[in-house]
Amino acid sequence: MSARPQDQGDEELPFEQDLLSNVAPSSADEPVRRESFSVVNQDVPVALEHALIRTLAMLQQHGLATAEDCNQVAKMVKSDWLSGKGADPIDYLAKLSAGSSEMHDASIETISIKLAETLSFIPTRVPFAGKLIKPAALYEKNPDIELMCRLMRVPVAYAEDLDVLALASINPYFMDALSAEISSYAMERNGTQPIISIIRLDYAGWETMCIKHFREEVRHD
Repeated sequence: MSARPQDQGDEELPFEQDLLSNVAPSSADEPVRRESFSVVNQDVPVALEHALIRTLAMLQQHGLATAEDCNQVAKMVKSDWLSGKGADPIDYLAKLSAGSSEMHDASIETISIKLAETLSFIPTRVPFAGKLIKPAALYEKNPDIELMCRLMRVPVAYAEDLDVLALASINPYFMDALSAEISSYAMERNGTQPIISIIRLDYAGWETMCIKHFREEVRHD
């Protein structure tokens, strides 16, 4: 089952105040869902915004990024989301410092491992996950889930309808946040609590799955 992040306290980091000021309010802090939802020219969904903030907070708390890095990465990720494209802060953070594709891939692996170690249950790294079959039926029946997965670049590696799922990514905190959203979605729709696991990918496997599932190239110019 998905692991919840360890509680790091309520104190906001320097960059969080700026990010939180842009979070759209929601009633009772419930996950935001919209009929035929599209983020183009609209606000970023609260669930995505919060997942981004917590990821950046963990990066800063563990010395993986500065406040300036976090602000820069947040702007790039949100810009992609608002144009309807998928994005991940770990990918952008690695691009800020990497001088080559080899350094970029290695940086992502290092960051991904360190973030995974902050979870109460460390997700297993599965190098062959990119070879798994895309759950097209799940995406077609649940367009809200497909959209969240595509924007956060968290593919569903395995699915038995909404009963048993496995999420895959380089970003443990995005997987954790999406797991909670899917659980709420399944409870509202079917009245059942799904079993959701999370598995960690290396960069090559993540890139392969994102292209296969969302028809989007991971790399940016």
